[in-house]
Amino acid sequence: MGGQGEIGETRRIPVRKEDVWTFTQRNVSLWDILDFFPPDAVGARGPGDAPPPYEVKPLTIETDLGWPFETDIQFGSWVFRPRSPSRPGMMRWCRERGLAEGDALVFEKLGERSYGLRLEKAATQP
Repeated sequence: MGGQGEIGETRRIPVRKEDVWTFTQRNVSLWDILDFFPPDAVGARGPGDAPPPYEVKPLTIETDLGWPFETDIQFGSWVFRPRSPSRPGMMRWCRERGLAEGDALVFEKLGERSYGLRLEKAATQP
C-alpha cells in the first residue's frame, strides 16, 4: 500500500450485476484500490483484536450527496467503517445513491487524507 497518489488522481470500482446487492446490503471491498489509500488508514479487524503497530489515522470521504464521513479501513475485510446504513458511511451512500449494473464508484484524492466519492452512471444507449 502506497497511498502516494497525486491530488486529483482517481480510482474506479465498477459495479457488476452481482455487486449491486453486496454493495447496498453488505459493503464495498477496497482490495483492488487499497494502494490508493495511506497504509496507516488500515485499522484492526475488530475491537477484540490487537491494534496495529502504528497509529491508525482516519480518512475523510466527501460524498457527492453532500455529506462526509470519517473512516478507517478494516484489516482483513478491506472495507470502510462504519458499516451500518443508519450512519454516514459507505453502505448508506451506496443505498442512497441508487447503484446499477454498469455504474462505477469513483474515488478522487482531494488532499493528504481526504477523498471524494461520486457515482459515475453507466452510459445509456440511445
